[in-house]
Amino acid sequence: MKRRSVLQSLAALPAASLLNAQQPVVPPKPTPAAVEEIPVIEATIPDFAGTTVTKFFSPAQFACFKRLNDVLYPTVNGIPGALQAGAPEFLDFLLFESPTARQTLYRDGVDELERRSTKAFNASFSSLDHSGAEKILAPLREPWTADPDPFTAFLRAAKQDVIEATQSSHDWIRIMSKRVRSAGGVGMYWFSVD
Repeated sequence: MKRRSVLQSLAALPAASLLNAQQPVVPPKPTPAAVEEIPVIEATIPDFAGTTVTKFFSPAQFACFKRLNDVLYPTVNGIPGALQAGAPEFLDFLLFESPTARQTLYRDGVDELERRSTKAFNASFSSLDHSGAEKILAPLREPWTADPDPFTAFLRAAKQDVIEATQSSHDWIRIMSKRVRSAGGVGMYWFSVD
């Protein structure tokens, strides 16, 4: 054995004894009576226990916004759509906490959506069938421009937000992780909090 390795091992002995002394003491196993006294607290996700209360949109605006979510991301072949994923409720919560410019974009956009629906079909957007809703959402099919009008900017922002909110929800990830092997987003979803 070389002199250097002997000195290194001798220098490590005090540190090893200190590390051993720092090991936590294992507590004694509780008695059955003590186990029965431990309270059981059931955790739950707030949305599973009750309905979410909207904070940003008025009830009429929220009905219009829910219909927009359903048109933009419907349920297809058992894959949850925006409504099943709770995207409208989540986005309402998110918009409540968003900057004023974002809030204005959404409020004015939903109001314009309702105005165009009333003008074209004499009905609320929330009551339109799919073909009527598609006609109102025609600006989404127009070529992309760098400086769109406010309504088109709202529709683009809403479409992107609905897709992201839906695809990051617990229900969407749960279904997709069973169907697609590469959908490893387990734990990458949100739970809305009141």
